[in-house]
Amino acid sequence: MLTRRSIVAAGILAPVAARAQSTPSGMVRIVNPFPAGGTSDAMARLLQPILQQRLGATILIENRPGASASIGAAVVAKSPPDGTTWLLTSDTFVVSTLLLNNLPYDVLKDFEPVTMIGRGPMVLCAHPSRPYRTLPELIAAAKARPDVLTYGTTGIGSNGHLTVAALCQLAGIKLVHVPYRGAAPVLNDGTAGHVDMVISSSATVAPQVEAGQLRAVVQFGEKRASFLPDTATAIENGIPSLHAYSWFGFFGPAGTPKPILDKFYRDVAAAVRDETNYNTLVNKFRVEVPLPAPGELRQMIVEELPFWAKIIRDNNIKIGS
Repeated sequence: MLTRRSIVAAGILAPVAARAQSTPSGMVRIVNPFPAGGTSDAMARLLQPILQQRLGATILIENRPGASASIGAAVVAKSPPDGTTWLLTSDTFVVSTLLLNNLPYDVLKDFEPVTMIGRGPMVLCAHPSRPYRTLPELIAAAKARPDVLTYGTTGIGSNGHLTVAALCQLAGIKLVHVPYRGAAPVLNDGTAGHVDMVISSSATVAPQVEAGQLRAVVQFGEKRASFLPDTATAIENGIPSLHAYSWFGFFGPAGTPKPILDKFYRDVAAAVRDETNYNTLVNKFRVEVPLPAPGELRQMIVEELPFWAKIIRDNNIKIGS
């Protein structure tokens, strides 16, 4: 999950969106709203060769980072719905709707979901020196020492922040949030023991967990991730409403005709299911590859938004606070 930046003014994004133009003939744009070299960029380039073959077009991967993925999303929202411009983004794109003011688009009204190409559960990890190994042990420790145990995240309003805020609310405990700017400093302080716990995606913490530098206490998937078979989920520990993932998916502009949307879904699914690509996604990126149909991804977003909206409201979470 990814740092949410300061509140975005409409005046910043509107000019960017207004500059969106039709993609040149014979080319298909995949807009990545994050910096080059990140996970979504790497995933786009992994799928690029097979997508080019199936689409019969040159795939241009265009990085438009900034403003919690809103700048790149705005470009796609204002692009012609003709199948030549697509957005490959993350869960940040959806949750930022609840945190940022004056966005020049609506996640549900201005986009057509295509599919989710990968997701990994959020994982709460403790430094090995800490005594709690399971969620019940952590809850007992937190109740014995409220507002003492600390957890690091990639920032206020990040996926990790919201997930632990939900855990605290549902489990009746109080933990101290320590926001950082990005995953690297979180992991550095977490493995050094400067904070009691850190929370990030399974892909981010996997190397540290496997090296024994961090201990996975609880994972927030609907089921246990394959590389964490001995770590129970929050659901297994009696919190059935709490599951949280870092995920990546494709979206098109609203109004994209169904035949174009369905074909692109099939093309993306074929690129993901390619044996080499599939193994890379599962073993390198540490994600599941659910590939829900467009309608299923839309329904997931519809169901998730009210849950996180309540967590944000109840905990008065505001970017810049």
